[in-house]
Amino acid sequence: MKNKGFLLILLISFSFLFSLFYVNYYASNIYVNDFNDYEKIEVFNKYKDKKINVCYGTKFNCKKINYKLKGTVNTKRLGTYTLTYIADYKDAHLTKSKKVTVVDTKKPELVIEGSFANVCPNGKTENVKITATDNYDGDISDKVKYKIKDNKIIYKVSDSSGNTTRKEFDVNIMDNKGPTIILNEENIIYLSVGSKYKEPGYVAVDDCDGNVTENVKVTGNVDTSKKGTYELIYSVSDEYGNETRVNRIVKVFPKNKYKAGELGSKVIYLTFDDGPGAHTARLLDILKKYDVKVTFFVTGYNNNYNDLLKREADEGHTVGLHSYTHNYGLIYAGIDAYMEDLLKIQNKVKEHTEIESTVIRFPGGSSNTISRKYRTMIMTDLTKKVEEIGFRYFDWTIMSGDAGNTKDPNKIVENVTSSIKEGEPNVVLMHDIKSYTVDSVERIIEFGLANGYTFAPLTMDSPVVHQHVNN
Repeated sequence: MKNKGFLLILLISFSFLFSLFYVNYYASNIYVNDFNDYEKIEVFNKYKDKKINVCYGTKFNCKKINYKLKGTVNTKRLGTYTLTYIADYKDAHLTKSKKVTVVDTKKPELVIEGSFANVCPNGKTENVKITATDNYDGDISDKVKYKIKDNKIIYKVSDSSGNTTRKEFDVNIMDNKGPTIILNEENIIYLSVGSKYKEPGYVAVDDCDGNVTENVKVTGNVDTSKKGTYELIYSVSDEYGNETRVNRIVKVFPKNKYKAGELGSKVIYLTFDDGPGAHTARLLDILKKYDVKVTFFVTGYNNNYNDLLKREADEGHTVGLHSYTHNYGLIYAGIDAYMEDLLKIQNKVKEHTEIESTVIRFPGGSSNTISRKYRTMIMTDLTKKVEEIGFRYFDWTIMSGDAGNTKDPNKIVENVTSSIKEGEPNVVLMHDIKSYTVDSVERIIEFGLANGYTFAPLTMDSPVVHQHVNN
């Protein structure tokens, strides 16, 4: 009985093993040969899937069958992609997956151009251009890092995949140049007594330390309660101890103190021709601010600003006579024609100011030559005639340039201030019908007052300023 039981167990075991062997080698199924479930590919390379062999049958008798592939690999983007192979045949089904990783193993390109003659202690350089590009990340110049060690500067840059490029250079580490201080507005500021000084500001930049404005120290003070010249000193040092100092001059001056009959040797006569016009009111506001009196040689052809004639007179300015028409062909046709024009503008001024003005300026000045076109020797006759009947004419000693091509207020200021001389009657030719001229007036006044000049209007008692008569 024992032998029969043993034989039975042996028979059952043999049957089981045989069934396994049969299923694996003789039963029909789907098989894949030489399958690799993981691949790597360099970014931007073309990916081509390797064909696999799929068959149905047994290990010894296998028929090749088709399969489906799901999934794609984008080699323009780093990452891991899954490809799935699916096969169905008769009663068998197969699914297998493969991972494909797109990688970047190429180092960035680091280009450094320039000279390393001098390098700041913090690594900042002059005239050195640094660029870094990566095949995948593009421009990564902003990711370049550096350090200084043992008189060498070492640059390093890494891309998003960790690929790193490194370059080093021998350098001379030094900083012997101080920061640069830039003062806002002018280095010389003019203020009237009693006004408030407001710091215009400044900027300080260092080649090595960058913006160091917050480290600037300002010493000195400005007392606007009294006349004087004050100095402010701006100083700043960089981390290496290099110091820079600049100064600003503040000139505090009193308001204009004009008093007829009490003028010294430093006098400026500002005169304005051809108005009143669109900018005259603004000019009057500026003059009032400094209590400066001037002379307006007015015309009569524009009635839109007649009210300003009265304001000019009421605020203490001389309203002189220029021309009613300012038409050279009419006024220089003869003595009678000129006198008719002159009396016409005189009557208009009297109508609006109740003043009979006898202070005049010839259109073009007494030295003009355009009058020859209409009558020879007309200016010789007119200069004698007007003085015989009680008028006084004034030319000028300083040209602002606004009658020509000068439209820059800065240039007008320079033309006037550079020509003013002590001890001479500084009669300045200007035009209040021009905006850029009015833009220049305040700075001319500030310059004059700060340098001890008095601004006065021309009157019948003023020094005679005549030019050479050329016709």
